[in-house]
Amino acid sequence: MKKIFIPIIITSSLYTFACAPTTHRIYLEHTHTENHDLSATEILHREFDTTRRVLQILENAANCLEDDKPVSKETFNEIIDVINGYTHKCHLEKEDKALFPFLKDVRGGEKKDFLGQLLMEHVSARDEIRNLSGAINYIYQGKKAKKKIIKIARAYIKFTDKHIHTEEKVLFPWINKVLTSDEQLILIRKFEAMEKEDIDAGVHEKYTVVIERLEDQLGLCPE
Repeated sequence: MKKIFIPIIITSSLYTFACAPTTHRIYLEHTHTENHDLSATEILHREFDTTRRVLQILENAANCLEDDKPVSKETFNEIIDVINGYTHKCHLEKEDKALFPFLKDVRGGEKKDFLGQLLMEHVSARDEIRNLSGAINYIYQGKKAKKKIIKIARAYIKFTDKHIHTEEKVLFPWINKVLTSDEQLILIRKFEAMEKEDIDAGVHEKYTVVIERLEDQLGLCPE
């Protein structure tokens, strides 16, 4: 038993200190399983907890800008860096390069159109952030430039909220229904392999520090 149990503890621990926030949440579709930490979808759920924090930071920045409070180009660039490095690289790439291909392999053409839709939404999300990055270059060129930034930021927030809702309410419950615990474990190992370099380099800890600082900075708009 010990030879089986020890690797499982290591696998779970890696994700406790990688992309997951410090608080542990149990989602309804996991209540039927014995060990919630071994669910690949729970890992993705936890990443959404952090993504929601980043979306709130972006919303706070947009609100400050709308209220004519000082928000620097550098602050917006930091937010974009977290979105690209955490939300897009840590989360979206797991789905694009590991989850979706794996589902295609083990489930054949089942939900092919739905998975294709989610993949295209990932492309759109990246496009929106590129648009936001471009707009921020003109942040000091008057109200029109600021309004464009606010519009793009809020569109990205709304789009991402909807995408998260779809995955949490449709994709993840379906995955938990059709994949065995062994298949979920295979996915976890694929996730680990993708992120080993970032985990070893402490990349996710860096983003945690930045997120906490931006929350403090933009919790109340500067006067």
